[in-house]
Amino acid sequence: MTTVIRDIHYAPEYGFRGEGDLYLPEQVESAPAVLVIHGGGWQAMDRFRFNAVCAVLAEAGFAAFNVNYRLAGDAPWPACGDDCLRAARFLLEAGHPALAPVARERIAVLGASAGGHLALMTGLRLPSAQVAGIVDIAGPSDLTTLWAHHGPQRFGKLFGKPDVTREELLAASPVSYATAAAPPLLCVQSTNDRLVPPEQTERIAARYQECGRPCRIHWFAGEGEAHGIWQPPAPPIPDLLPPIEQDILAFLAEVLATVGPQP
Repeated sequence: MTTVIRDIHYAPEYGFRGEGDLYLPEQVESAPAVLVIHGGGWQAMDRFRFNAVCAVLAEAGFAAFNVNYRLAGDAPWPACGDDCLRAARFLLEAGHPALAPVARERIAVLGASAGGHLALMTGLRLPSAQVAGIVDIAGPSDLTTLWAHHGPQRFGKLFGKPDVTREELLAASPVSYATAAAPPLLCVQSTNDRLVPPEQTERIAARYQECGRPCRIHWFAGEGEAHGIWQPPAPPIPDLLPPIEQDILAFLAEVLATVGPQP
């Protein structure tokens, strides 16, 4: 039976945007930990969008910390990236008593869309010894090329200004942070996606290959020109398509298999 602890403040000074919900599996002792980051173009939505995903993770034996972060309209980049790093450290350091029995030596980070970008930026900027794996669902990986695709109507709000330099874009791009120590990566990408084009997944996969690090891609032909990851009809709290869900659970089980005490 899943236990949910609501409204945990990992950054109390930010109120609702500094909160997260902790989903605990029936067997909490040494349960592997996953940080979950919502999407919304860095300027919309909240953690509740991923309630169903976190419930599935907990049912599969993972402890999922489902977090909010400051949106770009209120606090431009790097605020949301800083918040996700802070949430990850809160999880790693057992900032809430309920996290004490959870296996936190190494965590996984999962996010979709803008949350996929933030999952990559979080997992690649934490010490590699603390991250077992990253799940990037349709997340931007190279903002220099995405700028050409979307332009200032997307990034003006992310950065709080209409004119952004190439150096600023690179500094906010996951491809800039992949190294020979990068955690294993699973990318989920629709070949029909025009919101975050498949090129974005190809770029982070190519960078991983250059670094000699494991990256696999779950390609699928999603419905529509957005991410196409949700089961139809997509309610406010949707479920992932079953093949995506199964691949994510298998990946997490693989990369988190050695986390916690071993027999």
